[in-house]
Amino acid sequence: MTVNPSAAASADVEIKTRKRNRTGADSNKPRGRLGYPTGAVKHALALLLLAPSLAPSLWAAAVPVDLSEYRPGPVSVEHAGETLTVRWRDEADKPWQAVFSLDPSKPLIASIAADGKPIVTAASPFYQVETGKRQRGWNGFFEHPPAHPDGTKHAAGKLNLQSARVRTVADRVELSFDGLHMGDFTGAVAYTVFPGSRLLLQEAVARTYVPNTAYYYDAGLGFRSLADRRPGANMGTAVSFYDQQGEFQTQLEESFHPERTPEKVRYRTLALKTEHGAIAAFPPPHQYFFPRDFTSNLGYLWHRSFRGEVGLGIRQIRDANWKFYPWMNAPPGTEQRMAVFFQLSDGSAQATLDDVLALTRRDRFQPLPGYKTVSSHWHLAYTVQAMEYGFDWTPPFQPVLQEMGVDASIIMDFHGDGHPRDLTDLRLKELDAYFEALRAQSDEDFLLIPSEEANVHYGGHWALVFPKPVYWFMNRPEGGAFETDHPKYGKVYSVANEEELLELIRKEDGLAYQTHARTKGSTGYPDRIQDKPYFRDPSYFGAGWKSLPVDPSSPRLGDRIFNLLDDLHQDGIEKKILGEVDLFQLDSTHELYAHMNVNYVRADRLPSFENYGEILQPIREGRFFVTTGEVLAPEVAVSTADPNQITIDAELQWTYPLERAEIVWGDGENVFTETIPLTETRAHGKGSFQWKVPAKGWKWARVAVWDVATNGAFVNPVRR
Repeated sequence: MTVNPSAAASADVEIKTRKRNRTGADSNKPRGRLGYPTGAVKHALALLLLAPSLAPSLWAAAVPVDLSEYRPGPVSVEHAGETLTVRWRDEADKPWQAVFSLDPSKPLIASIAADGKPIVTAASPFYQVETGKRQRGWNGFFEHPPAHPDGTKHAAGKLNLQSARVRTVADRVELSFDGLHMGDFTGAVAYTVFPGSRLLLQEAVARTYVPNTAYYYDAGLGFRSLADRRPGANMGTAVSFYDQQGEFQTQLEESFHPERTPEKVRYRTLALKTEHGAIAAFPPPHQYFFPRDFTSNLGYLWHRSFRGEVGLGIRQIRDANWKFYPWMNAPPGTEQRMAVFFQLSDGSAQATLDDVLALTRRDRFQPLPGYKTVSSHWHLAYTVQAMEYGFDWTPPFQPVLQEMGVDASIIMDFHGDGHPRDLTDLRLKELDAYFEALRAQSDEDFLLIPSEEANVHYGGHWALVFPKPVYWFMNRPEGGAFETDHPKYGKVYSVANEEELLELIRKEDGLAYQTHARTKGSTGYPDRIQDKPYFRDPSYFGAGWKSLPVDPSSPRLGDRIFNLLDDLHQDGIEKKILGEVDLFQLDSTHELYAHMNVNYVRADRLPSFENYGEILQPIREGRFFVTTGEVLAPEVAVSTADPNQITIDAELQWTYPLERAEIVWGDGENVFTETIPLTETRAHGKGSFQWKVPAKGWKWARVAVWDVATNGAFVNPVRR
């Protein structure tokens, strides 16, 4: 696929200007993920469950339908009486049909069928939310809404269907059903149908106007399953999933209870067998998971089976018994899009699950020729364990990362473990053990790189990595000097202030970067130090990027760091961002992939531990891209030839259908965002793109690409 639009001439291209805003917030909130007009949804959100108490309504007449934005295409919609019938063909050219009811007294989805055989009948969406209050701002991580003096509120949603709207977006179709109410949220339930696919996106599209709202949501679908009924109003429903060890399991749900049963699964999906096929539920793989220190699997999927009705969906829990559990953001008036995906199938449950797994490549970062994958910022307390168990002991994180396709990891031990501030030989002994332990676990296929989140002398929290083992004290021992010779460890540095620290980093060719900038222990940083000589020095790389916080009104992840990056480049400070995970100890049972990102670094081979500095050089030079894994950008070239036009050539690969490309650029006064729709792409594709953007007097530009599940990839800014 080749795309070569002129951004100025294309009516489909959205252009935004963002004034300078040092708070890190975008002054122009984006429109909905499909470009949904912000005035078309009433106020906020709610929830809907197939249950006798929720399905009936006071109205029996069909609600009105707005078809003014519908255009015939590969997804067709027919309005007849009390129904909307949607027809499309999947990747195997098999015909599918979904019938939506416009009668508020009936289930919203009358049926979904493959080649005339019903897969789902009499179905209704399910949503519920828990809301609380933020106390530390929208970027705050050190939050725990249940601990707020005002407590939290739980609300179950209800759909009082008032109207329907159908709109065509490229070759996709979105159907929106207004009248959703859930606590402080009001809005609509929307479905997006993708041609050439059996993927169905369900969203609660809603707003709240309550200040400082933190929240999380549960979502799913309930539907009739008379074939599962057994004598005595019992049920026999087959529930399939991959267990935490990665083994496929099918269990028969026969219990007589109406509750939603949580399930700890691998790959964040489970499937129900239906009479003529199967349906699987799964969340957006990264956006649904707000940041945590730990990645333990809390049971993010649910299922139910009771008296002829079954259901499945996704869930969070209100309290993880840890003081930092920040939930999601819902700034007042923003269009929150609470998504859950369904994979439809007329085949087996296992085949349906495998279709879902293909969207994240079975939670594995795909190898790319000429690249090696590098992850950063792990607090694994590995050294102190290796000193106890021996250097030949395999730490539980190693096979997990290798199976995930991570080639190299930058480890940051001594963060709550060990004695990093010690000024005696104990510190040197632990550093020596650190180097030996990582050397022992590194080979030609996997590399562990020593680093520390040092947090001394420079402002906020920051990481430091050298291209080779370096022994150093974080302060000056009594009677010590900046540089001494140790009889066992050789050259040892002692840094007493920021000037000496910078001297050390320069001498040993180190690389520093601000971890979790503008939040956590780096709240207010690097803004407070951007005029410091050490920050302006080339050895200070920039900052780490991760999805923190989560705001489902945003069509991207990591706005906090993108805004910082833009601010720095507007000030003429050329810095970069590196994907970081910032997680603690883990094992194979954890839900790690949801919290992951990785850096694809230009390298033909993985160096040995003795030469691990070789993999740091292309990072230093910016020869890498960052991704959540589903979108890959092996080639992105930004031409600097024209001072008034940005030309970008990109080679992309993706799993979920793509949603948009964003070209962000600045002229020193304003930041501009040009959004290029990619809504004609299908699932599991690759293609070549060229975009030309009028940009008078541009000084820097960066590129990011996002899919329909808010997964993405991006490169660092290019300067003229």
